[in-house]
Amino acid sequence: MMALASQSAFALKDDVEQPLNIVSKEQIADFESNKAIFIKDVVATQGSMELHADKAELSRNSSGELQEVKAYGRPATFKQKQDDGKIIHSQSSIIQYLPEKNLLVLIGRATIWQDNSHVDGERIEYNTVTKQLKASNENSQGGRVQSTFLPQELKK
Repeated sequence: MMALASQSAFALKDDVEQPLNIVSKEQIADFESNKAIFIKDVVATQGSMELHADKAELSRNSSGELQEVKAYGRPATFKQKQDDGKIIHSQSSIIQYLPEKNLLVLIGRATIWQDNSHVDGERIEYNTVTKQLKASNENSQGGRVQSTFLPQELKK
């Protein structure tokens, strides 16, 4: 599951070289369709990355490459150490990773934060290559996106 950030700009450079460990109460694999499902108390770790979810689904394309990862929770959480030693945290109802698009998508009461700076919205998209973030909100959560950036944290 932690392969979801295998190309992440958040990652420590050696995270993706570390073993991927997934623990859950139930695991289902469908080798014919290249899918795996992890159910109840899912904890996935790889290097400095850690994901907690109620359920996670992984799918691979016909070449065996990771196609999509979806984690569901109330909330699902993800954290990862950056090269500078700081920790990036995120949480939402759904965490989706699309490696072919270099896209991490947080859906449903999404929050991404570091120290005391944060962005909140119904949907947050982060391109792991271009390092561009887009936060949006429809009518839920007041229909607005909220961000807080502390000047002293931006200087670090």
